[in-house]
Amino acid sequence: MAEIPRYRLDGLEGKLLTLHTLKSLGPCGNLQLIAFMAEHDLMNYFDLQAALYDLTRRGQVIREQVPGDDVYTITQEGEEALALFVTRLGESTLNKVDDAVPAFRERLRQERELFAHISHEGRNEYHTRVGISEGGMQLMQLDLSLPTADLAERFRANWAARARDIYDYIITNLSGEDLP
Repeated sequence: MAEIPRYRLDGLEGKLLTLHTLKSLGPCGNLQLIAFMAEHDLMNYFDLQAALYDLTRRGQVIREQVPGDDVYTITQEGEEALALFVTRLGESTLNKVDDAVPAFRERLRQERELFAHISHEGRNEYHTRVGISEGGMQLMQLDLSLPTADLAERFRANWAARARDIYDYIITNLSGEDLP
């Protein structure tokens, strides 16, 4: 688990860091933004939420509510403010964000393409719904009925690492042809 950053940014620096991160990542869910900031030791949860609140109130960030999260997007006003004051952030902080963005963006893409959810349907019935999407098109979805929460969680946890192999296996065996 990530530690709380030792150096605490002042209010303006926190807002600028948030704007720079949103500009670099693109539209980003609150949970994803929290993960990015914590994993890279950039900002703690409370400072991030305060910065997002102020930026949203000032019209520099747009907050869109989606099921289970809020998605934040930098506005033109936010980009203009960032351009004016970005020098208040240290170059090492900017580089830290810029260096971390490509890998994090790829991880977000993979999370969007591979999904796994658990629902509790009854006394001894758990459903693990797993699937693969590509380019916005759903390629495969499986709904597995399982007897225990532990088993459902193991299926969910293992899905990301094994999804492509399972998909290839199903396609190969049902089509009767080997994949290239």
